[in-house]
Amino acid sequence: MRLVVVLALLLGTAAPAAALPQVEIKAQTRLALGKVRLFGDGLAEVAGQLTDKLTGDGLGDQRVFVKIGDRMVDVVTKPDGSFLTRIEVEPGPQTITLSYRGTGVIDAAAPYTITTDPSRAQVTLALVKTDDDHDGAQLVVNATADELAAKLDVTIEVGLPTGEQMRPLQRVTSGSKFLLSRGKAGGPGAHLVRATFVGDTARQPATTEGTIELTSGSTTTMDVAASSLAFEDDLVVTGRVRDDDGVALPRAAVTLTSGDRRLAQGVTTDDGTYHLSIEAAQLGAGQLGVQVQSDPGKSFVRASRSTPAVIRVAAQQPVPVSYTIIAFLATVIAAGGFFFARAKPWLRLRKAAVASEVEAEPSADAPLAGGLVSNRPSIVATLRRPYDDGFSGVVRDTVRGRPVAEAVVFLRFADLEREIRTASDGSFTLERLAVGEWTAEVAAPGHVTEKFVVSVPHRGELRNVRVDLVPVREKVFQLYRRAAEPALPEARLWGVWSPRQIVDHVKARRPTPALAELTDFVEELYFSPRLAAETVLPGAAERVDKAIRERARPAAPPAGAS
Repeated sequence: MRLVVVLALLLGTAAPAAALPQVEIKAQTRLALGKVRLFGDGLAEVAGQLTDKLTGDGLGDQRVFVKIGDRMVDVVTKPDGSFLTRIEVEPGPQTITLSYRGTGVIDAAAPYTITTDPSRAQVTLALVKTDDDHDGAQLVVNATADELAAKLDVTIEVGLPTGEQMRPLQRVTSGSKFLLSRGKAGGPGAHLVRATFVGDTARQPATTEGTIELTSGSTTTMDVAASSLAFEDDLVVTGRVRDDDGVALPRAAVTLTSGDRRLAQGVTTDDGTYHLSIEAAQLGAGQLGVQVQSDPGKSFVRASRSTPAVIRVAAQQPVPVSYTIIAFLATVIAAGGFFFARAKPWLRLRKAAVASEVEAEPSADAPLAGGLVSNRPSIVATLRRPYDDGFSGVVRDTVRGRPVAEAVVFLRFADLEREIRTASDGSFTLERLAVGEWTAEVAAPGHVTEKFVVSVPHRGELRNVRVDLVPVREKVFQLYRRAAEPALPEARLWGVWSPRQIVDHVKARRPTPALAELTDFVEELYFSPRLAAETVLPGAAERVDKAIRERARPAAPPAGAS
């Protein structure tokens, strides 16, 4: 059960306790009414459940208040979040209100209010998925009234798994199948489906809901620019990847293959198209068949293959001597241009950009790194003594390049301390710093704290600096690479596949217990909307080391082997 994650950003052991900011992320809750039935004269039995709105898990040991008319009782939930209580009622229809006031770590639930007559028959609804359909899923709502099967008029709603953006879908009769199509639900994936019976003169109102995952196939097309190629030509392949509803699938991994050979790899663009190219010389002279395989990287969209195409590559022809001479001259000219461009003599004529205006350029193969990016003092400044006693710049997310607002910049020198929070554009300025070596710490929720030294006075290199902060979830995924990369078909796919594709692939490979536990941990932390605490890093590193050690450990011999 997911409850509360409290992120504490520690600004140094010598910082005052009042300067320690805290960000609380509370569990969001939902109340559901199970039944209201007359138990005896003037006494009604009320049952329901308190759940986590995000995960659907029950919340146990929590106090729920039940109010009917002017009477109110409280009841403590069981471990699965369910509760059952009895309360005095007047004859006839009654307004019933369930409420949960929350705790320091769990948000209060929105009050659940319904008007019903406990003397009427208790209605129970159950939403069942019977089978998959090409256009979606076949569902049925089963209904009972006082535990006897009943035919009721039920309203169906559909929305996001969190219960948000619910909208009416259709009216059905309980016990009869109906189609939940992807087109009406909003596409493939998980959807919350809610069935409601409003009640009548003989039966109480009732509601039920469940999360239904709608799956879809995919279609991959392939167009070959030319099926007959010279040995010196390139094979160019383009196409598009769509789901069964004709919707483009962006960021799908595509692979050009010939038999068991992988010739080229790439990903689709936002409109689902792709472009792959390979030298015909790598294919070799002769005739071969090629095909494109696509993997959308989503559990609810199936992979697909294009129709194969036959390619013919002509044999290599001798190169004329004149071509060799021309190629040599072109190489000399290109080399001269390269070294001239690398020297960049024209940069001496323009003013160098300050660090705060230069965007960080993270690489898929290079480890993420944060820290201080200072400026070079001007030529004139280097001829003068250090004179500047200020420190200014911006704090940015090193992955997205966005400014980090409300980041804490804390400086300490001897008994002196200075602190400031960044503005909405990530900027900060500290003036009139005492002469000396200041220890600086920059921290923000969900990011790894950076520490460095600020020397005052300086020659301007600490003006308009850039402080890069690495998100904690990205740091954890970087640690995860050591354990997960060997499980990929090819190591280079780490820079091609999305994090979701990598996690799903590792889970599908039936990993070792330690790697499976690590993968579940990374999936929860990386894809959760909640900010990850910096304190999870040591534990993440230990999980990675454990998974690597377990992979290196030789397999145990079969039972009975000598």
